[in-house]
Amino acid sequence: MRSVPNPDVLVLWSPTTPAPAAPTRAQRRATQDDERASAAALARLAVARVRNVDPADVVVGRRCLTCGSTAHGQPVTDGASVSLSHTRGLAVAAASTAGPVGVDAEPLTQTVFAGFDDVALARDEAAALAPDDATGRLRAWVRKEAVLKACGWGLSIDPRLVVLTPDGRIADAPPQVGRRAVGDLTFESAAIGALAYPTGAAVVVERVTR
Repeated sequence: MRSVPNPDVLVLWSPTTPAPAAPTRAQRRATQDDERASAAALARLAVARVRNVDPADVVVGRRCLTCGSTAHGQPVTDGASVSLSHTRGLAVAAASTAGPVGVDAEPLTQTVFAGFDDVALARDEAAALAPDDATGRLRAWVRKEAVLKACGWGLSIDPRLVVLTPDGRIADAPPQVGRRAVGDLTFESAAIGALAYPTGAAVVVERVTR
């Protein structure tokens, strides 16, 4: 990803308050609410920055491409493409005036469940990873999630059909996924992420202090 002062794509991320070591149900809910609210705030700020408008004037809603509902589905806003993600201790959002964008993040402590390869990876992708390479599998997953978010269909498309090379390029995918660049994101925390964005777009990634 190129980094320039005036980006076509802006990625904003911020640490969030982590849950206690042994959280109660109420504490887990409060932590998740904080992460969700932080990601939503970053999304409005990112859209405002790429559109050069006041964040107070930005409204981010939802629209499901499958059923048309505005109660769930892909984040949508006027004048830009927007995507967001939140996970333990982290919120991240991306906005683009160059075309569809998708962002995803996962904690490095996330456990890869048994049978992951069978539901998430194409045969060649699985063969390219060592059996105990959990980080490689998480990296593959956030890249695929970012790509599927960018096209708007999310996990209604089988992630095994989105075939990525070891360096993250799209080798094969259904027509509705399209072709776009995929870049890895790093954070000052135990998490990894990925951004799917229009090929050739200028990208800036910034940490936001709350």
